[in-house]
Amino acid sequence: MAQYRTAVIACGIIARVHARGWLGVPGQPTSISALADTNADARSEFGNFFAVPQESRYADYREMLDKEKPDFVDVCSWHQQHAEMVIAAAARGPKAILCQKPMAVDLAEADAMLTACERNNVKLIIAYQRPHHAVWLQARELIRQGVIGTITQIQLECGGNILNTNSHNIRLALFLMDEPKVEWVMGAVERTTDRRERGLAAEDACLGMAGCDNGSSLLIAGSLVGGLGQGCRVIGTEGVMELTTGRDPDREVPSDAPMHMPEGKSANYNCEMGTARYISSSTSGWQQVEAVWHDSWAHQCQEAVDWIEGKIDKPISGADRGRAVQEVMMALFESARKKQRVYLPLKTKINPLTRMVDDGDLPVEWPGAYELRARLVRGEGMTWEQ
Repeated sequence: MAQYRTAVIACGIIARVHARGWLGVPGQPTSISALADTNADARSEFGNFFAVPQESRYADYREMLDKEKPDFVDVCSWHQQHAEMVIAAAARGPKAILCQKPMAVDLAEADAMLTACERNNVKLIIAYQRPHHAVWLQARELIRQGVIGTITQIQLECGGNILNTNSHNIRLALFLMDEPKVEWVMGAVERTTDRRERGLAAEDACLGMAGCDNGSSLLIAGSLVGGLGQGCRVIGTEGVMELTTGRDPDREVPSDAPMHMPEGKSANYNCEMGTARYISSSTSGWQQVEAVWHDSWAHQCQEAVDWIEGKIDKPISGADRGRAVQEVMMALFESARKKQRVYLPLKTKINPLTRMVDDGDLPVEWPGAYELRARLVRGEGMTWEQ
């Protein structure tokens, strides 16, 4: 029987993934007890699918928080709403908040979120779920054991803009090395089109290098090479390890029907699997890393439960680690803005990419704003800001 009540803010496709994570924790200690979304169709579809009582469906998330007083709050909104919603939720004093990545749109917002949660004694988790993949957890153990020697560099190669995609890979790299501190970042940004992602100015491509206090470096390439996508290449003194992701065929994935599925079946994310292989001076060819699969989102939610119950002190997805990713991304943009290496801690608190765009420092060659996630916008107006 459910012991804790989870309230979901913003009932889009990622909320469905998060809900499956909460319900997938062994023993199902949490229930999806309330929801909030400004769109009536979203409230109805999500609420019916996950059996949320009619009286616990709200158009105003603050009203929901005040009336329901949930144990967990799950913020599944777009990037630019994360800080506002986490701070408001923290003021109501739940046991913990799970917020979809990226943590925020700039470093000032990330710090405000941390302050609000600390002030109200609320635990905050940022949903970088992929380090929770069973195979990737095992991969970290093998790295700790020295199967590829000492790490010298981790290469991150992914399409899409950094806040949405390579943010996952930066988080993975720091996780695999047991959370080293990044000391400096040097980066370059290309923006020849007026690209937007969830309403926020986004780069067309980026390239960066970050130096860590353990002597390693991160090489970050966004929309420049095909690479490994969601994953990374770990270069060691004695070998190489490659991590990537895979999914079951669509016909084997549970359906969201009758809910609207603008990005396909949301359960694709819950069914994702991490893969890894390594080769070294002591192996005869590539060796596959093996582990029994589990839903990484459910594993992340399990940690949230364990954290509030005092069973763990440092969850994999704790907000301090989400902030570390935010700082690297903002430092890459700030390096591009200042045209020099940037040392951490980063003093600039705004989003440097947004500043460059607003100041005309990245003039577009092909004018005309376009939204990468336009198909997700509900409503007749088709205006993201609504």
